[in-house]
Amino acid sequence: MAMSTATSADGTTIDYDAYGSGPAVVFIGGATQFRAIDARTTTAAKLLAERGFTAVDYDRRGRGRSGDHPDWSVEREVADVAALIAAVGGTATLYASSSGATVALPAAAAGIGVTGLVLYEPPFFPGADNSDKITELRRLLDAGDHDAAMRHGLTAVIGVAPEMVEGIAASPAWPAMVSVAPTLRYDFTALNDITLDPDWPTRWAGVTVPVAVLSGDRTFPGMPEAADAVAAALPTATRTVLPGQDHGPEPRVLADALAAILE
Repeated sequence: MAMSTATSADGTTIDYDAYGSGPAVVFIGGATQFRAIDARTTTAAKLLAERGFTAVDYDRRGRGRSGDHPDWSVEREVADVAALIAAVGGTATLYASSSGATVALPAAAAGIGVTGLVLYEPPFFPGADNSDKITELRRLLDAGDHDAAMRHGLTAVIGVAPEMVEGIAASPAWPAMVSVAPTLRYDFTALNDITLDPDWPTRWAGVTVPVAVLSGDRTFPGMPEAADAVAAALPTATRTVLPGQDHGPEPRVLADALAAILE
């Protein structure tokens, strides 16, 4: 394993671990995901490395060991991915979990060396308007109440049952989750921008690389249909269902699926 950093175009430090050698695959996490609390992605990256790939597991900006910038934009996150791709040889496939697709899709159209996309359950629900909920999230963050902001994001926006959130809040991982509460507005803003755009499928007309859209058959209601819609919007896309998987696939199942797509 190589523990390293890359410097994004705006000077932000992006911290990553690279496992193995071979064609590069960059893992892009969804909301709340980063290495300190996301052992599944790290395990999947290590398993993929054993299959002959360079697997890049990084903390998105504002999370864990990576830095941040006062002004967030999707373009800045795309620049982060560009810096990672440059650091591992100049080309890479992107694997995006959930709302990580808001970064992966524009990155694939940005001419930064993306050779393929794998999207797991991109949560695009056309017409869904979370503007008021995002305003409340910003209010809580501005007040410095990151604990309440994370609870609000999980329940009101993501749709996690309150009793389940109580269970998460009682776990040792909760302080780390709360630490990335400010980044919820990044993912939620990017998703809202897509779902409120009646022409959202056309925004990725520039994506010409092969795309695989995956979902599980034990996931949240609406996720398979959302994956269907994204696949239908991308001419180069294939569509696969992973049996027995929910919104967070088992590492070996994910690694095997990625290897099968990329080998």
